[in-house]
Amino acid sequence: MEANVKWNTKLSFTGNVRGHETQLDTTLANGSLNRGPSPKEMLLNAISACAGMDIASILENKKEPLLTLDINAKANMTKTTPSYFADIHLIYKIGGEVKKDMAIKACEASMTKYCGVSLMLSKVCPITYDVVLNGEKIFSGESKF
Repeated sequence: MEANVKWNTKLSFTGNVRGHETQLDTTLANGSLNRGPSPKEMLLNAISACAGMDIASILENKKEPLLTLDINAKANMTKTTPSYFADIHLIYKIGGEVKKDMAIKACEASMTKYCGVSLMLSKVCPITYDVVLNGEKIFSGESKF
């Protein structure tokens, strides 16, 4: 695996992975141009997408009729320098005629067995999650590898 970033101006960078470009930056308040998410925000996207790929794949393989999968990730930051994630909380919002037990099993499998990004980040901070199926919270858990 390989990635490259190129400095643009101020604190703005363009990332390139396999020909796919991503803008990374920080906020105007932090002295930049707000042209893209920060590296830490990209980590939240990475954990969400990694787990989402697991969950969608598991439910698809089990022939569960998944219609929607939205994942919200929030992190609290330490007040140290450098600051890092004190904790991460994910909310998996699943829509469709997916069986409750299958939704829970898919999320648990991702957070305890398959999601490499969760594995890496769980070495730094606790990761908790909620599973919401068709608007109803059905489970809460913690990433354990």
